[in-house]
Amino acid sequence: MVISGAYLFGLAATVFIAVSLTIAAVRWFHLCRPYDRKPRYYYPGRPYVTGIYLNALLLLPYALHPESADAWYLARLYFLPVTIFHFTILQLSYFGGVMQWKKWQGPILIVSLPVMIAMLATFVLAVWPGEQVGSLSPALSRATLFVLGIIVTGACIAATALVLSWAKRFDADDFSNQADFPVTSARRWIVMVIVNLVLCWVGAIAARPGVLAGVMLLFAASSVLFIITALHPHRREPLEEEVPEEGKSRRAPAGKKHQEILQAVHQVVVEQEAYLDAHLTIQDVADRSGYSRSALSSLFKAELGGFFSYVNGLRVQHVDAYLQEHPSATLQEAVLESGFNSRQVYYKVSKELKPINNQ
Repeated sequence: MVISGAYLFGLAATVFIAVSLTIAAVRWFHLCRPYDRKPRYYYPGRPYVTGIYLNALLLLPYALHPESADAWYLARLYFLPVTIFHFTILQLSYFGGVMQWKKWQGPILIVSLPVMIAMLATFVLAVWPGEQVGSLSPALSRATLFVLGIIVTGACIAATALVLSWAKRFDADDFSNQADFPVTSARRWIVMVIVNLVLCWVGAIAARPGVLAGVMLLFAASSVLFIITALHPHRREPLEEEVPEEGKSRRAPAGKKHQEILQAVHQVVVEQEAYLDAHLTIQDVADRSGYSRSALSSLFKAELGGFFSYVNGLRVQHVDAYLQEHPSATLQEAVLESGFNSRQVYYKVSKELKPINNQ
C-alpha cells in the first residue's frame, strides 16, 4: 500500500468520525422548539441515535494507522455488520417507539452479541501490540465478516419490512389516524436503508481501501442529510398547549371517564350512522362528538381496536344486515350502501376484520 494512499484512507475515516460525533452531539443536545417539551413522543429513538453515532470512535485505530492489517479489518467489520446493525436499531427504535412496540429489543440483543464480541475483540487487537488477526488468517477474517454480515442483513431486512408494513397500513387506511405515524418519513428511511445496505456490501466485497474510503465519505454525507431531516419531527399530533378553535372540539378534562367519550363516539358513529359515510375520518367524529382528535385517537387505540377496525367492522355488519332486509339487492349495492368504496375493499376488509359486536 502506498503511504500517501494510506493517509488519504485515514483522512476519510477521520472525516467520517468527526461527522458522526457532531451528529451525536446535535442529536442529544439540540431539540427544536416547541417539540423539546415532549421529547419522548417526538424523538423516541434519540438515545439510540446518539449511541450509534458515538460508536464511530471504534474507527480511531484505522484513522490513525490505516496501513495496519488489523485496523483495515476493523474498518471493514464496522461497515458491514456493524453499520447495518445500526440501521436496524435506528428503524426499530424510532418507528417501534411510534408504534409503542418494544418486543424488538430481545431479538436485537441476541443478534448484537456476536457483532459486539467480534467488533470489540478486533478493536483490542488493533490497538494492542502483537499478532495481527487480519494478516494471520485472512480466510477466517473474511468468513467471519460475511457470516456476521448475512445475519445482520437479514435482521435489517426484517426490520425494514416491518416498517414498510406499518407505513402501508397507515398510508392505505383512509379511516385511521395518520397523524401519529410519519408515513413519508418511513418511506424516506426505507430508501436510505436500502441504498446504504448496497454501499456496505459493495465496500465489503470490493475489499479495497479506496472503495471503503468512498463508502465512508458517502455515509458521512448521508448522515448529515439524515440529521437535517430528523431534527424536525414528522409526527403531527398537537402539543398539549395547543387549543383547537372555539366551537370545533374540546379536550377531555383530566380524569374524565372513558365511558362518557365512548358513549359520544357510539352516538355519532353508530346511532347517527356516520360509518356509512365512505369518506369518514377521525376528525369528522371529533368535530361531531365535541372531543379532540388526539383524545379520540387514544380511545380508539386503547378500547376499540383502532379507528379503521371499528368503523369497517360496523360496515361489514351492515352489509349482512342490508342483504337480509333487501333479499333482491346485489352484493355490490349492499357494499356501496354500507360505506365501502368497492367490493374489492369489502372482500379484503371482511377477511382481515371480525365483525364488532355492539350489543
